[in-house]
Amino acid sequence: MELMSMPAEGRPRVLLVEEDATARRLLVTALADAGWAAEAAPDVSSALVALTKRSFSLVIIGLDLRGRPGHDLAAVIAERWPEVGVVVAGPTADTAAAVAWMQAGAYDYLIKPIDVKDALARMDRALERRNLVIEERRQQQQLRVGAVNRTRVARRLFLGAIKSLSSALEAKDIYTRGHSERVSRMAVETARAVGLGVEGVGRVRLAGRLHDIGKIGVRESVLSKPAALTPAEYEHVQTHPIIGERILAPTLIDAEIVRMVRHHHERYGGGGYPDSLAGSDIPLGARVLAVADAFDALTSDRPYRPRLSLEDAVGVLREGAGAQWQPTLVEALVQVVAESGGRMERRQAGGS
Repeated sequence: MELMSMPAEGRPRVLLVEEDATARRLLVTALADAGWAAEAAPDVSSALVALTKRSFSLVIIGLDLRGRPGHDLAAVIAERWPEVGVVVAGPTADTAAAVAWMQAGAYDYLIKPIDVKDALARMDRALERRNLVIEERRQQQQLRVGAVNRTRVARRLFLGAIKSLSSALEAKDIYTRGHSERVSRMAVETARAVGLGVEGVGRVRLAGRLHDIGKIGVRESVLSKPAALTPAEYEHVQTHPIIGERILAPTLIDAEIVRMVRHHHERYGGGGYPDSLAGSDIPLGARVLAVADAFDALTSDRPYRPRLSLEDAVGVLREGAGAQWQPTLVEALVQVVAESGGRMERRQAGGS
């Protein structure tokens, strides 16, 4: 058994389960420098020995372990050490496995090769989430709350994991980095401009963050293709709202948010996907997302074209008003852009 240890009294302790020796050394050193008590194990058996001997706040598990798979370790941790938070790390192509791990209770997903700076920030967030879980469990025990409340806690934790996964998957591509957060912000401002109430705006904000989560089921080669898609590839891309709905429906209590995710590519005049809805049959939140999503896409670089200027992007939206987007929402977004012109110009110059 191999076990590297850098103990530190009173600091949060993390266990890295990683087969690659170089990766283990680099991340253990970085974690220790950042104030963690960091240990590493090369396989599941060594990790179980460490977990039996010492208390850990978090465990990072590589998805590509040989021998006994990492999901076995995650299951054992969930059963024997429920207070330990699990973070998984895997290659970008293994998105289906990543979603399964999120659904199983993992706190975050790191993309290999692991960026140390990004990993440290995510570890801090995972530790905060883990502490929140422990506190909520303690309160539940004290108050003897029922199964419904526990289910809500589990759903909230899963939702946080899905948000992290969405951000992680976007971060791997310079063309989509920060897209969902920008769409969420623009959709919120547009929703406010047309008079949506607090609850409606809250739904739009969350749906914006999650609207593209279904792209984890779309092939990487298609998402990053620097040329026009073939009909078969375009049909493949069109599955992502349905995949997003399937991921979120079992967890989100608010079905309206799930509907927004499913229908954010419908066209106001009909002919969109996945259901060819039109007009008021499309959920209002989805109509708002469609305009915000298009605006961000138009004003962002893509593999097949450079970003458009704000003026040109507004022109495209107005040309498509009535056919692709609801005209009143297009004008509301245009007004938002005009009022925040300085910030938008800075983003055009390379900000986010």
